[in-house]
Amino acid sequence: MNGQKNVKALLSQIFGIVSVVLGLCAGGGLPFAIAAIILGTLVKKTEPDNGQAKLGTILGIVGIAISVIGFILYLVFFGARVAAVMGSY
Repeated sequence: MNGQKNVKALLSQIFGIVSVVLGLCAGGGLPFAIAAIILGTLVKKTEPDNGQAKLGTILGIVGIAISVIGFILYLVFFGARVAAVMGSY
């Protein structure tokens, strides 16, 4: 059972890293961030001192923040581009 918890903690950490990296791709890291938080929380319930689970949860939260910022930036730049194209007509 301990090996399975370590796999969940490792997956939480990996998903957290992926969510931060993909976060600026118009919110592309959001599903990975949610998975990182869920897995990290599951492991922390049984092993509160698991460092990988804590890191995965933290990176998941950061990934959500970056994804939201990335999505907002995407909307702003896309909206500016549409406005520029529509203004030339």
